[in-house]
Amino acid sequence: MKRLSGISVSRFLILLILATGICSCGTGSKYASLQAELEEFVADKDAKIGVAVIIDGKDTVAVNGNEQFPMMSVYKFPIAMAVVKYCRLHNMDFTDSCSVTRADLHTDTYSPMMKKYGDTDSTRIAVSELLAYSLQQSDNNASDILLNLFDSPEVVDLYISNLGIDGINIAWSEDDMHKKPGLCYENSSTPIAMAQLMDMFDREHNDPLSAEIKRLMESCETGTDRLAKPLMPTNAVIGHKTGTGDTTPDGRLMAVNDAGYVHLPNGHRYSIAVFIAYSGYDMAQTSKLIADISAIVAAGIQ
Repeated sequence: MKRLSGISVSRFLILLILATGICSCGTGSKYASLQAELEEFVADKDAKIGVAVIIDGKDTVAVNGNEQFPMMSVYKFPIAMAVVKYCRLHNMDFTDSCSVTRADLHTDTYSPMMKKYGDTDSTRIAVSELLAYSLQQSDNNASDILLNLFDSPEVVDLYISNLGIDGINIAWSEDDMHKKPGLCYENSSTPIAMAQLMDMFDREHNDPLSAEIKRLMESCETGTDRLAKPLMPTNAVIGHKTGTGDTTPDGRLMAVNDAGYVHLPNGHRYSIAVFIAYSGYDMAQTSKLIADISAIVAAGIQ
């Protein structure tokens, strides 16, 4: 091992990291106790768990934050961001509509909009309604109809990459993943990348179209037993998007996720992504893990 002035290069790098306040969680000691509590909570769980929290736009706490996880329906959030961009570029408003035919309305997928449009041969549906189905109810058909605006998922992937977010991969539609479930693993994100995207959206996107996306996320109807549960008794504001996978052949849950932004009553704000893959617990227990992590984070930000 090479040495610099009596210390090894590796020792020098460790000292440099400590001196600059950069650690595995991206902070100095300010949130060291929160970091330690999250690490301890995750350590003995029968699941792969990734957590990332960005506090007040500057301090980051993460556990397995750079690991890739299947996003599942969390990926409907970056699609919604891309829809905002698309509407701006094409001088559209959310009151404008998309053409929808029977071929767009798959009956063998999760789609609450089928109650209203299941017998439709051809119609036009407002972008606002499709976004509501996609973000509030996690409708797969609505998401794919919006995704079709871009011709391919790769266009959305490039848009997110051009925002400077590294670690989010969007390659397939909901219909693609339904036909071949293994593709779910290729629509992936690191917890840190998703927390960065949520933080950027919350802090920097304040135009009317983005405000509507926030309204929809803050009235999300899925996963109320996850990130939102410990925040419900408070006056905190939470906008979030959930994602849920199928059961694997060996009886485990492929993915149970939730990601969003939170404004606490004490004035702090943070973005958070919790991804759980290959869980050995049932859905209620796995969702509770996310709620428990949410409670730990909220209590640790003072």
